[in-house]
Amino acid sequence: MLDLLSNPILVRILIRAAVVGAAVSLSSSVLGVTMVLRRMSMIGDGLAHAGFGALAMATLLGAGDLKTEVSIPIVMATAMVLLYISERGVLGGDAAVAVVSTGMMTAGVLIFSFTTGYTADMCSSLFGSASILTITNGDLVLSLLLAAAVVIIFAVFFNRIFAVTFDEKFCAAAGIRVWAYKMLTAALIAVTVVVGMKLIGSLMISALVVFPALSSMKLCRSFRAVTVTAGIISVCGFALGFILSCAYSLPAGASVVAVDIVLYVAICVVTAIIDKRRKMRAVDMQSPITAKNAENKG
Repeated sequence: MLDLLSNPILVRILIRAAVVGAAVSLSSSVLGVTMVLRRMSMIGDGLAHAGFGALAMATLLGAGDLKTEVSIPIVMATAMVLLYISERGVLGGDAAVAVVSTGMMTAGVLIFSFTTGYTADMCSSLFGSASILTITNGDLVLSLLLAAAVVIIFAVFFNRIFAVTFDEKFCAAAGIRVWAYKMLTAALIAVTVVVGMKLIGSLMISALVVFPALSSMKLCRSFRAVTVTAGIISVCGFALGFILSCAYSLPAGASVVAVDIVLYVAICVVTAIIDKRRKMRAVDMQSPITAKNAENKG
């Protein structure tokens, strides 16, 4: 770790990777709150698998440093297809995700297998980059733009996103374009997944969508508080995981996800203990009243 920090070139690379990871963590967690509350978290997982196939297609096309930019429209189109299939009742939501995700994963594996010299790319796409040297300036700019877009969209359309999340029928009756907000959320998730896959990996990027949202729901009750807390937990979890990754030469994706899981389990344990103590205090406060009432009746 000290050797890394003593090299100014490596320090710049570390900062670039840290900024990309923090931006992706913030974006995925904020979007994850809506996805989890609407029981659409599996779509994020399906899009992550679709992203692997998209990166394989971009590699086959010889996109080079533009693989991320080429993959984004492919994954966004996949998100639209998933929503359309689910909404029209062609397939159930989980069945649609399974069909699309396994199909894209299969295509990705076959493409990488028939393309010589890209075994390392396949492992990197699945489990995240073994080296943070692959984070480019384009990834940095795109991740910052993504984080800014997510924050601005949530700030501007917060009330309508809140309404659509909890009561779609009422929103449709009130004239709100529910379908448009669903498509917008799916598009943002698609972009987040593609950008984060290079650092986290397609098999683990969905964890950044789910675990911070679940953790914040254990701590907060209001939609606004849950969204803000999820962003804080996600960014802090990434920072800790990234530090552990650099210090012990661990894969960045696995380290970040492991920290998110540990944080979620720890929050579950602490909140369970607090709830149990509150219930015990409530019982202790009621027992003298109950005894006094029984004495008065006697």
